[in-house]
Amino acid sequence: MRKQLLEALRSKKPENHFFLPLCVHDYFEAMDDYAELLRSIEKALSSDEYPTLGNRIRFFLSPAGLRYRLKFCQSIGAVFLGWCQGAAFTSTTDSSVKVASHTEGSRTVTVFNTPVGSLQTVSEVSSVSKVSYTTERLLKTEDDARAYMYIAEATTFAPSYEEAQRQLDIVGEMGIYGAAGFSCPFHDLLYAYGAETFLVMSFDLPSVVTELMEVLHKKNLARCELLAGSPLCVFDHECAWDVRQISPRLFHEYYVPYQKEYNNIFHSAGKICMDHASGQDITPYLEGLEACGHDLIYGLTLAEDNASNLVELLDRWRGRIVPCVGPSPDFLRRKSAAEVRQLCDSLLEKTPDRKLLMGTADAVVPGTPPENLATVSQRLRAAEAAGRE
Repeated sequence: MRKQLLEALRSKKPENHFFLPLCVHDYFEAMDDYAELLRSIEKALSSDEYPTLGNRIRFFLSPAGLRYRLKFCQSIGAVFLGWCQGAAFTSTTDSSVKVASHTEGSRTVTVFNTPVGSLQTVSEVSSVSKVSYTTERLLKTEDDARAYMYIAEATTFAPSYEEAQRQLDIVGEMGIYGAAGFSCPFHDLLYAYGAETFLVMSFDLPSVVTELMEVLHKKNLARCELLAGSPLCVFDHECAWDVRQISPRLFHEYYVPYQKEYNNIFHSAGKICMDHASGQDITPYLEGLEACGHDLIYGLTLAEDNASNLVELLDRWRGRIVPCVGPSPDFLRRKSAAEVRQLCDSLLEKTPDRKLLMGTADAVVPGTPPENLATVSQRLRAAEAAGRE
């Protein structure tokens, strides 16, 4: 299955239907057997204590967590998708950068001290979803860019391919195990400063910020070269998942040139590049996404009234980009298996002459019935069988 899928992405001509749902750690943690396994391995001291977010993600990426996820995908008839999970290099920061973290309750404060200034960020873990979110951005002023630049320049990278190969060996032919690619510097700073602050700043970027962007770009290029030499094959840049925050003009100016350069490095090594639409309407950004040279765009929403529009996009991207479409997380969580079947058939009936990559418009919501995911697989298998008759 893995070889067939990789060939489909490289050739842009799928010869089979594939279903690749995006399931991350919180979806599995809502399952009793996974939660029990997590607690037993992480050695929680009591039934009232829950492993920290860091330990939960560590388990999710561990061989035990990976095998659980593979078994789950097999049970619903899906192809495994390891999302931004492979690691193929290590980062080392010069000792002149001092990092200190302090956690009290759900709140963690992290301070970076450098010879040219200090930075602080604060995060909290939701008591409901157990997801971490930032409450204080790392960068706040122009001066902070100097400290951030110092940290970037003080950081070096080295290949570490052995762990990536071990994970690939566990997955085998059951699916693909990919790594995070690289967002462009503008995107990184959008989050380091916060969208409101940085988008206002972007009207007239200070010279120290543009200098920082060039440093970040050079570091990204170095990491791209390391990943291109790794055994990993699929890289997700994660630049499109919230693209609606910015204008198409900003995307063309500050995203496309960088993403194209990163993709060229990966493509020269025979790798596959993707991005994630995260269920958004990306229509205003199609030309920019196409110019980036992506092989796959994941996370296009299949809704109850847009199958014809998706067929137009499939036609537009034929032989250029493989789109991955699927129901929204809300639809999969709330609707019945019969309604999921009807939704899938609304697209399959309009595309009898082609093979589809289907997934989920975004990460599957905790509590989503596995049978709803299995229904997508079943409809694709049925369409495959009908096509052979």
